[in-house]
Amino acid sequence: MTPLRAVNLLAALAATVAALLLARPGVFALTGGAGLVLFVVGAGSMAADAFPWRRLAFWCSLATVACGVLLALVQVTGLPPLIFAAAAVALQLAPLAEGKLRT
Repeated sequence: MTPLRAVNLLAALAATVAALLLARPGVFALTGGAGLVLFVVGAGSMAADAFPWRRLAFWCSLATVACGVLLALVQVTGLPPLIFAAAAVALQLAPLAEGKLRT
């Protein structure tokens, strides 16, 4: 697991816990911050996975950037933040699981 992916995992876990424990108006501050971290660090992770090319990790990083945008805008969209936070957690663990399955 790369340090960028670890930062994304921590941000996604924080957003997931916040979405589970906090009520609707209070959760937006934490999910907005986590969404911003997922967007910025996810873009860096996407660049790191492009050179050298790591196919699954790149696509997971690209989807993480999308989850970050949607998580930051969850108060505008009206969708539950848990969907995007849990998806971001799964996207960080998928490349790790692929590496374990290949060995």
